[in-house]
Amino acid sequence: MVQRQQVVMFEIKKASEAEIAERGDLADKVADALARAGFAVHRDVNDASGALGAMAWADPADDSGGGVFVRWLIDPAFSRAAVQSVQQGDVESAAFKHFSTVTEQMYAALLAILTSAGFQSEDADDDMSPYTIRVKG
Repeated sequence: MVQRQQVVMFEIKKASEAEIAERGDLADKVADALARAGFAVHRDVNDASGALGAMAWADPADDSGGGVFVRWLIDPAFSRAAVQSVQQGDVESAAFKHFSTVTEQMYAALLAILTSAGFQSEDADDDMSPYTIRVKG
């Protein structure tokens, strides 16, 4: 007897087309404000490997995961060095301290710049993606 595996597919419920378009417009305005401030801004959250600078994107989900977000992208080798330090229990290493300083300072700078540009910006409160900013109009 051949057993069949059932593949369970799930679909993330998306916001309305109007809401998705509104988020896209807001993400465009956010990206423009950051670019005017001198940042390299990336928009494709699905292809961020190797990208450096600010990432601004609109998530179409119709739940608390949806909205417009910004985060700072650093060199992957820089991140790996910090992770390696933590895995070795060395949170006092120069690599980890430098990574922490850059991450925290760029988060604060992006938050301040977005707020100054007139956006309602706050911590996204996402344990899986710390130092991510949620932007509202």
